[in-house]
Amino acid sequence: MSAKWQKQAKATEKPSGTKTPAIGVQPPIYGDQKAAWRISKIQMTAPYGWHVMTAQEVAQVKQKLETFEKSTWKELFVDNKHRNHRISAADLKCPIARKWMKDNMPDQDYLWTLRLSGAERIWGILSQDAYQIVFWDPDNLIWEVPRN
Repeated sequence: MSAKWQKQAKATEKPSGTKTPAIGVQPPIYGDQKAAWRISKIQMTAPYGWHVMTAQEVAQVKQKLETFEKSTWKELFVDNKHRNHRISAADLKCPIARKWMKDNMPDQDYLWTLRLSGAERIWGILSQDAYQIVFWDPDNLIWEVPRN
């Protein structure tokens, strides 16, 4: 081919040579803020009500929440995601919890679970820089996983 027909790209700008991630910052929910709690949504009815807890169980939950308060949301839900995570409210395995979410918090897409010990969990909503505690689930019935 002759030089007349050879195409050459002409750069209008010189690339900076630096890369920027598609997501520049983590969502604020996973930020470096320490964990905090709200209790106005706590359920006092069966099967996930706090009304059936013994004084010893309340003390154990309080102690665990105090421990969590030393952690950031990122430490709780990113670094420890195998224990603490979110689950779509529409996909909850427990029909009682799923119906309660649909009836009482239809604008919430997710429930977040915090593992207290063994099967024991608390379930809530992350909102306004705080975890709104909803359910106490001592036997992990909201998201029960069959054992082999």
